[in-house]
Amino acid sequence: MLTVTNSSPKSVHARATRRWTAAAMLLAAVLFGALAFAQPSANRLVFASNLEPGSIDPSLMSGQVNEAEVIAQIYETLVYLSADHEFVPGLATSWSASDDATTWTFTIRQGVKFHNGDPLTAQNVADQFTFAQDAPDLVGGTWGRLVDVVKSVAVNGNDVVVTLNTPRPDFLVELAGPSFSISNIAYVKAVGREAGYQPVGTGPFVFKEWVNGSHITLVRNPDWTWGSSLISDGGPAKLDEVVFRFIPEAQTRLATLESGETQFVDLVPFGDIVRLRDSDAFAVTGFQLPGMPQMNYLNTSIAPTNELAVRQAINYAVDKQAIVDTVYFGMTEPAYGPLSNVFPEYDPSLESMYPFDPEKAEQLLTDAGWVDANGDGVREKDGKPLQVVLVENKGWNDWVYLMQAYLQDVGFDASVLTTQGPSNTAAIASGEYAVPAMGDVFATASLMTKDWNRAGYGTFPSSHFWEGPELDDMLYAAEVETNPEERIAKYREIQQFIMKEALMVPIFELYFYAAHDKALVDFVVDGTGYYKYFGKARYAN
Repeated sequence: MLTVTNSSPKSVHARATRRWTAAAMLLAAVLFGALAFAQPSANRLVFASNLEPGSIDPSLMSGQVNEAEVIAQIYETLVYLSADHEFVPGLATSWSASDDATTWTFTIRQGVKFHNGDPLTAQNVADQFTFAQDAPDLVGGTWGRLVDVVKSVAVNGNDVVVTLNTPRPDFLVELAGPSFSISNIAYVKAVGREAGYQPVGTGPFVFKEWVNGSHITLVRNPDWTWGSSLISDGGPAKLDEVVFRFIPEAQTRLATLESGETQFVDLVPFGDIVRLRDSDAFAVTGFQLPGMPQMNYLNTSIAPTNELAVRQAINYAVDKQAIVDTVYFGMTEPAYGPLSNVFPEYDPSLESMYPFDPEKAEQLLTDAGWVDANGDGVREKDGKPLQVVLVENKGWNDWVYLMQAYLQDVGFDASVLTTQGPSNTAAIASGEYAVPAMGDVFATASLMTKDWNRAGYGTFPSSHFWEGPELDDMLYAAEVETNPEERIAKYREIQQFIMKEALMVPIFELYFYAAHDKALVDFVVDGTGYYKYFGKARYAN
């Protein structure tokens, strides 16, 4: 369901009151149903997630993190990336690359079986890499990015050789993400999109059921003895079940944790972190997530954000520090560009490019011909109002309401479109909205290509719609650069280009806090700082 709100800054308090009322009603409904999720044994983990996935087969899914966090328990990757950014064998026991990083050879682990009994073979893995070319109508947003695969062949019985048409020095980092898990391609081809709702992986947990709007239940795979040393201690998982519940409202998620209805919650409300951290019952883990900071794209294909002056004015009009302080209780930090400040390629000179300066924002708009001729608080030009829609993915983009107020203060008719899950994906891909909110989690700068190249238009997550070829050229040149100093220079040039053209409004660096039952131990967080693996998780008491 989509909801549009359009209100003045003075009505923010009233709106907040209505939202809290709605939240209270939802909380009551969830607590009423708590008995259905009462923990039946010490070996059940109920994970409270903010959004329901759209698909949970890695070959078919869009690439949203809520899909990947479920997939990480059902499927396995060729390699894993540890929190120390070391590569650990997964379904591949070893690997090598040519000097120019265009040919990659993987030796596939033996004795692995999919949940339906099919053995994992080198041919299965080779088929995975060619799936994007074989089934363009089925492949999802993650595996579909591997358009530079020339061929993938099984050789010598147990090896797979993947040949790319361009160097890809960060190939292993990409393959280590759960979104690049290995599907049973023969099964996917046989059942089509249904595989996304009846997934068949090789991982520690087997799919049991998916109740739309409620939860996904996974049960222990008793045959799982081949797991990576990063996520396994050599035997089947300790937990009997892992249940992913979908609870969009943050305070409701937290209430289920404190009532014992769930044992793990993502996206802990920033105002509750300290209280939970001091609790005897719960533990809090927090990380800065690398990738693209939380931000808003500025859509260059539609008015009024097709004007550079308007895009720059939006950047000057938004007080990021105030958003950090008031919405996130000072527990994160402002962002200034398309890359997190943890990357060596990050350009610190961006931090002074767009200071909070509403007067400059107003001057830019006036100079561009946007004036408030009738005194109603909204600027017009050529008879059309200065109107923008901010797209919110519910549960992820709480800053948009304060941003809406900042834009209204300088003369925008700004409204918020609330979307969730698949409706957010559709809204982002449509290109119909001027200011969609976004963020991305990735472990190397080269993965920013998927957020910024023109090939992504019409799909999730690209939504700036810049048509010039120069940005694509810079992205492709940077991602194949093997000289470290040249690589840094090229990525800083990209960041400068994006911000000078004002293709986005950076808001804040994503710090991610999760809370869980303090007795839950031995779950693993990977090198992105986001994805959790429960293959060897257990309760200590």
